[in-house]
Amino acid sequence: MTAVLQTDQGHREVTIVKVGKFMATIDINHPLAGKQLNFELSVHDIRDATPEEISHGHAHGVGGHHH
Repeated sequence: MTAVLQTDQGHREVTIVKVGKFMATIDINHPLAGKQLNFELSVHDIRDATPEEISHGHAHGVGGHHH
């Protein structure tokens, strides 16, 4: 069974592993944690890196670099 808890970082979905008289054991990992995931991807476009991306060592994506 799953439940949603309010944490300091916002709402978090958890899996209830065991319920006792005074406490419950929960698993806070994502429901897909530990499972094999397969993805199919298609590349729709490529471009050269900008000088800024080269100097930073990573791509900045659409709209540039956001701090």
